[in-house]
Amino acid sequence: MFRSPRFWDKKQWMSYFLIPLSWLWTRIAKWNEKSMESEEVSVPVICVGNLVMGGAGKTPTVIALVDILKQMGHTPHILSRGYGAYIRNAIQVNPDKHNYLQVGDEPLLLASAATTWAGPNRVQSAKAAILQGATILLMDDGLQNHSLKKDLSFIVVDAIQGIGNGLVFPAGPLREPIESGANRAQAMILIGNDNTSSLDFKNHQFTAQITCIKNTFEKNHNKRVVAFAGIGYPEKFRNTLEKNGFIVCEFIDYADHHPYTIHDMIKLIKAAEDHEAVLITTSKDWFRIPSHYRNVVETLPIALKFAHPDQICVFIKEALEKSKQLNVEKQVPTL
Repeated sequence: MFRSPRFWDKKQWMSYFLIPLSWLWTRIAKWNEKSMESEEVSVPVICVGNLVMGGAGKTPTVIALVDILKQMGHTPHILSRGYGAYIRNAIQVNPDKHNYLQVGDEPLLLASAATTWAGPNRVQSAKAAILQGATILLMDDGLQNHSLKKDLSFIVVDAIQGIGNGLVFPAGPLREPIESGANRAQAMILIGNDNTSSLDFKNHQFTAQITCIKNTFEKNHNKRVVAFAGIGYPEKFRNTLEKNGFIVCEFIDYADHHPYTIHDMIKLIKAAEDHEAVLITTSKDWFRIPSHYRNVVETLPIALKFAHPDQICVFIKEALEKSKQLNVEKQVPTL
């Protein structure tokens, strides 16, 4: 599991020291892109990706887009890699049957919104989804995956996290140079309040906010919490709690996708008892808690709300129609 180094936030000597490895990473990525031929499937594919190594807010964005696509009359299915899971073939995710080791934590959360497929082969997952009735596919992540042809790609950027020091892995948090990622996407979704001056993104831009869904805390009025999270950018979780009036007595951050152990849970429960507080974590982290400890941990359900959902709906319709027209023109033989 991975924890972001501090020099990813602001350029330090280690950032500059690792720049040669960043060049190598970028060259390998470009070679992989050029050498891979994207396969086209029979339904539209929308990709929700990002430029940084996790934490941008792709998962709530995918769930919000599922609602929009359903309102448009589609039957969306979600394709996920299933990070950290032991998967070889495409699996239709069943939260009642699978655990995070089998399919990953994000697919378990996404499955509550729409039929979700987990697996390293996106083309295989796409074909399985189509056989099961999908009329449109949503890729959770995959901007840097070129195996499946995309009709529309969104880049998700979190206003708090931003792009860190602006350097490519391992010198910084970027998966690829900003320019190359932006050239493959048709729109950017900015989560939070900030300007986008650090991103010279000339395509469509939409804004959204993460909101807290009503939960049990409003019933018992217990706002004292010991919070913990093992996500890409855990400070976002702390900020969300404080913004919603919670008193964070202690905050424990773990590496992204951290598998919680019995020892972890004993320490966390002890911390909550010492502070006379309630344990709370993210909905995604909850799936990685040993099942017999889940009843002592609250979650903070969140949802992403677009500032102008009607505008993004129109944009998706027009973008998919444009992609369809381009595909038709490619198939018409020239004389």
